[in-house]
Amino acid sequence: MSHLYYDSVAAFEASFGPNADKIMADIPNFTNTQPIIQISEVMQ
Repeated sequence: MSHLYYDSVAAFEASFGPNADKIMADIPNFTNTQPIIQISEVMQ
């Protein structure tokens, strides 16, 4: 499990999108389960 915090969904997309292939290709090195990406808003 990993928690990543971004200022906005657009900021997440800008950082994850260009690197998605590399990130997704690395996941099998750590687990044999399928990843689930959940986007939530942190309320204060």
